[in-house]
Amino acid sequence: MLTDATKSTELQTRMLTDNPYTNTMCLGCGICSERRVCGGLSLEAQIVDCLHHCCGTPDFCTKVCANNTVLFPQQVREIGGFDLDSTPRAPVRAITLKGDIVELIYHGSRRSQALDADIVALRLADVVDFRRKRSKHSSAEQLRETFRLAPDCKIILTGVDHDHRIESWWSLGSARPAIIRGLVALGIHMVTTPNFSLVLDHPRWDDLHAMKRIALVFAEFQENGLACALHPNGRTFQDFERWMSFVVERPEVQALAYEFITGPDRTGRRQFHLDRLAELAAAVNRPLDIIMRGNPQVIPFLRGHFRKVIYIDTTAFIKTQKRRIAERVANSALEWVPFKTPPKAFLDPLLRINLEEQVAYLRAAYYSLPPLAAKAA
Repeated sequence: MLTDATKSTELQTRMLTDNPYTNTMCLGCGICSERRVCGGLSLEAQIVDCLHHCCGTPDFCTKVCANNTVLFPQQVREIGGFDLDSTPRAPVRAITLKGDIVELIYHGSRRSQALDADIVALRLADVVDFRRKRSKHSSAEQLRETFRLAPDCKIILTGVDHDHRIESWWSLGSARPAIIRGLVALGIHMVTTPNFSLVLDHPRWDDLHAMKRIALVFAEFQENGLACALHPNGRTFQDFERWMSFVVERPEVQALAYEFITGPDRTGRRQFHLDRLAELAAAVNRPLDIIMRGNPQVIPFLRGHFRKVIYIDTTAFIKTQKRRIAERVANSALEWVPFKTPPKAFLDPLLRINLEEQVAYLRAAYYSLPPLAAKAA
């Protein structure tokens, strides 16, 4: 049973991963009212349906679960049902990004100079005051001063983050449109949708709710003037079929976003996600860009299917904060060695070196090779 505490996390993950090629569909899926949208689950785990994951304590639970007769109707109502088709249409907003590697800047501390870069990324949650329901910054100048950025560099906001930080965006409710317009006024160039999580051991309604919220916030960003890359989170073939239909029918989707950090980067599951993204790109009769985070080894594959692959790197900034400097190893790898700095020394010179070395390494390793062709699913 899945409740056996002796089972490893990896084993439980495998048992709850959908795979219709090796597993039969759960018995309860055939009679479920959400079968058309969900598609059902084919799991190694011996469970009847996703209600196996119901905690049985609705008074203390916030998951989207049909057994919670009080909260569930409200959760379905707030998204207008699970169908992606009911997502409001939005205007097309051109995405014009030059370059291929963008550094994620977490803050401006321990630096005294504006970073001279064409494009940088910031985390969406770092520029929003969730308590006051507004941007943290009153002007573009203040934003750039906070993060020590040059006046002419473009800014991407990434919605990939820990759950408690991205869920805060949804909790803003009706305040979101005004905040988005405020971000446009700050000179933000574009944003990627928050990657609301799809969780293996939650009732399936929780996944469907997360997917619909991704679609809704995409439309909100676009409608209120901020170009947005859609993050098509999915864990089953049906999930990606639904995203494929959504993207094909909506020319306002000009770019996708994806992360290969957590579940999608598992060795046994990475190719599944890559193949679904490739199929999605092939089904769309227009070029798509993709903005990705996580494992850079997937870049050559994605380059074979998308017009442009933009990689958001976190290594150079984090290593700088940890007082490490990049040193080349036979011009084919980087070694991050300790770098002593005087007390309270500014890190601008170290960051510049690390950025230059990391960008050069990533381009040589993943952008100079021919794109890889897709493998069979």
